[in-house]
Amino acid sequence: MRLNPEKCVFGVPAGKFLGFMLTARGIEANPDKCAAITEMRSPKNLTEIQRLIGRLTFLARFLPRLTEKVRPILKIMKKQTAEKWDGQCEAMFQEIKELISSPPIMTRPVEGLPLQLYLSVSDDTISAALIQEVPEQRPVYFISRVLQSAETRY
Repeated sequence: MRLNPEKCVFGVPAGKFLGFMLTARGIEANPDKCAAITEMRSPKNLTEIQRLIGRLTFLARFLPRLTEKVRPILKIMKKQTAEKWDGQCEAMFQEIKELISSPPIMTRPVEGLPLQLYLSVSDDTISAALIQEVPEQRPVYFISRVLQSAETRY
């Protein structure tokens, strides 16, 4: 086996891996990716809305119930028009900016300790949070998705 010394790092307290920050505290969102959203101005056209959704999708594991928060923005994207950007979309955008300014730190699951699953279901979205008590409740993973039209009937 060969190791490339330029790509290897040993004995560091923290580092970036696949766009996330791995530290002794746990898995954190990359501050550069968070800053890209917090410094973003309100989208004015469809391309900027798509760029915002793409950035949020990357950080979705750090944002609980994300699809419920971006639902008005997703509706605009589905209609393919940015002219419908209204006060509700702007309020959600500002709420997401506040949430992303201090995202939760994900912990690695500790073997042998039970995991708890919290579900949040609305008419058109479903979200889940995987939590472990170590000794207080710490998030392990968040997942959130929009239900397809056939799924909303069940």
